[in-house]
Amino acid sequence: MPDNERRASPIDGDNLRDGIGLALSGGGYRAMVFHAGAIFRLNELGLLPRLDRISSVSGGSMTAAALAVAWRDLQFDANGVAANLRAEFLVPILRQAEDSIDVGSAFGGLLPFVSAADIAAKSYRHNLTGDTELSSLPANPTFVFNATNLMTGATTRFRSDFVADYQIGVIEGLRLKLSDVVACSAAFPPVLSPATIDLSGGTVRPGTQGPHARPPFLGRVAFTDGGVYDNLGSETIWKLYRTLLISNAGKPFAFDEGPAHDWLGQSLRVLDIALDQSEDLRERILAHAYEVAARNGAMWGLTTGLSKPEDRPQMLSEAEYMAAQAVPTRLVRLSRGDQNLLLKAGYAHAASRIRKYFVPERGGPEDLPDGQPPQV
Repeated sequence: MPDNERRASPIDGDNLRDGIGLALSGGGYRAMVFHAGAIFRLNELGLLPRLDRISSVSGGSMTAAALAVAWRDLQFDANGVAANLRAEFLVPILRQAEDSIDVGSAFGGLLPFVSAADIAAKSYRHNLTGDTELSSLPANPTFVFNATNLMTGATTRFRSDFVADYQIGVIEGLRLKLSDVVACSAAFPPVLSPATIDLSGGTVRPGTQGPHARPPFLGRVAFTDGGVYDNLGSETIWKLYRTLLISNAGKPFAFDEGPAHDWLGQSLRVLDIALDQSEDLRERILAHAYEVAARNGAMWGLTTGLSKPEDRPQMLSEAEYMAAQAVPTRLVRLSRGDQNLLLKAGYAHAASRIRKYFVPERGGPEDLPDGQPPQV
């Protein structure tokens, strides 16, 4: 096919907005704290006020919730740097990191009329969100919390002005607690899943109805972790923005010299491989888009530099680089040492990749020397 007849595709950047989208991946408390470190570097570079959308899943939704609640109280100077980021944003995250909830919530969920996800939501309400309602979040930037709808198999997007699932439609008029939304986005299977939210109180916007815009899909809906569908959280920014910042704290893939042969063990291993390959495919598409200038921005993660040691952040020692990857994907209290390690790792990886790829001539910020990562 001649070049002038080549069909445009999303990778080509057709009809994209000139804004900046930030994606925060899943990965439990490890991701929550890692992303917080990255947010501090974005703040130093004056990038926070330039963000148009923040899309998150799972542990990244905890970070996004803390930032969303803090947003209106952040005091930005003329350079777009918030002087009070620690007090308004980081303190709630560190408080959440001290609260072990996955085991307690799982056992609590065994009791009659008690949901593990509801117990997790109570923790988020106490530490991160208070009684904040989703509808009260700022319109700019737009915060999008993603969960996987177990009924439709698609991503459901929760944002201040609506809830949307392309199989159902755009649902308006719901009053939801932000803590409950985070519990849906971070409903780690099987212990914290499913989380349920009643969609019957809203109305489907005319013209947006999907094939399942009817009960029971518009009733009490069961959700699992947003990372099941897209652990990068990139889906809801990829299609819209020319500039993408991707922070990935997903766990490194574990090689297995003696894979299980029993049905359960083999099934779990196959599921692990399938999820890892899905995430790898998204990363490869993003990397290609950056390389051919279809997208601007940068992507960083815990394993950046694993196959090319020269790409590892100079700020991290070899021991720190490996130790950050070894923190488990759990919602168990993080030691002060692990909290500081993950804050440093998120800060260092973001600083390194933005410096290399999101340069001023491609819309990036003027480079600044690395500062001091936040500490507990």
